[in-house]
Amino acid sequence: MTETPWNMRGPLCTDNALPSILCEELLRHFENSILRPRSYQGVVDETLRRCEYVEVPERLADRVTAAVTPLIDAFFGVETYPVPGQPTLIYRYGEGVGFVTHHDEVTEIELKRAATNGQPVIGGDLTTVLFLSGPDEYSGGALYFEEPPLDLRPAKGALVAFPATRHFLHGVRPITAGARYTLLARRDVKGSVQRAA
Repeated sequence: MTETPWNMRGPLCTDNALPSILCEELLRHFENSILRPRSYQGVVDETLRRCEYVEVPERLADRVTAAVTPLIDAFFGVETYPVPGQPTLIYRYGEGVGFVTHHDEVTEIELKRAATNGQPVIGGDLTTVLFLSGPDEYSGGALYFEEPPLDLRPAKGALVAFPATRHFLHGVRPITAGARYTLLARRDVKGSVQRAA
């Protein structure tokens, strides 16, 4: 029997990846930071994505990395690491559209637009999403995947990770009440030559 390669596995869904105390520290950082609107393909358009973000300081990002690395590496069967020089972001999705179906490969148009608009370009082999709010704190807002068909509203502290490829089309369902907070970080796979164009 052939083992599924890491770039076709997922998504990984696991509860209790982050302790509550770290979730609370990350949320406090968010609330005490200057918020910026987040783009889709380098354009801020609230009909496609309604989201604000802040960057996470290295001291907190390192604690997140320490918590999730063993979980991610065990599931995907590879050694992973944070993408060097790339920020870790906290997103807040308030009431509204959420985020339309998309893939996480970096595109040429996104790179071109980011050169002039200051939006971060987040690339890498794997996407990791950590939930900083629980399903009792917002309505709607499921992280959905087209294939395999899934709608996820996990507990606070949960981790969802998947290959950042066109195979894993996903999005965020509209938020109908409250606010949904997540932390997004990308990881590279040691020895991978996979890169977006």
